[in-house]
Amino acid sequence: MFRYLRIVILLAILFVVAGQQWLTGKRLGSWEKPLWITIYPVLLDSDADTRRYTGNLNSDSFRDMGVFLQQQAARYDHRFENPAIVQVARPLTELPPPLPAENSGVKVALWSLKMRWWVWRNGSQDGLVGEDIRMFVLYQKGDSNALLERSVGIKNGSYGLVNAVASQEKAARNRIVITHELLHILGASDKYDPYTGQPIAPAGLANPDQSPLYPQKLAEIMGGRIATSANHWRYPASLKSCVIGTETAAEIGW
Repeated sequence: MFRYLRIVILLAILFVVAGQQWLTGKRLGSWEKPLWITIYPVLLDSDADTRRYTGNLNSDSFRDMGVFLQQQAARYDHRFENPAIVQVARPLTELPPPLPAENSGVKVALWSLKMRWWVWRNGSQDGLVGEDIRMFVLYQKGDSNALLERSVGIKNGSYGLVNAVASQEKAARNRIVITHELLHILGASDKYDPYTGQPIAPAGLANPDQSPLYPQKLAEIMGGRIATSANHWRYPASLKSCVIGTETAAEIGW
């Protein structure tokens, strides 16, 4: 009897969670109100420069994300006065569960459960407005030349994990990645080859109708790179070098 009762309780919890996620997705996709986004800096190392850099972050550090969304929305006849409001939390020192190395369904599910628990423990601070989306940005020391771990945006949960470098030189690049993962949370899909990084035509190109097609001058934000030829690309310098393409716009409700 107790076993069946436990199953009923678990099913009820899953039903409530699924319902909340559906309602959240509908609300975010409507764009009726500004999105409240909290940036949670997470210290990947104990370097003094990393601590100093993250301690100086504020909402102005991410202002161009809102400007980018406003300008891109206008291209699709959405005139938002303020599509997104960014607030910055105090830096965290507790690290999230590492992403699973393999794309196994069981391992991903276990990681998701651990991550939800971690987000619940770390995703609230006094003095912050209740947010719609939580972006946990994992900062490591600015002189690191190591390849950063992959970043993810989780739609079912409305949070993102972004690996970033704690330096002003890399700040603009960090904001591109944060915005890319933010759009994943809002429903956008990747538009590049995961093995080569090459933007996939036509949806992954900023201007798929130009002739000749290459080189492109800008990056489609979910393509992530500027395609200089059918097989070569380069990183955009900032969000000013990015656009939201028509397919991505449709995916996020524009």
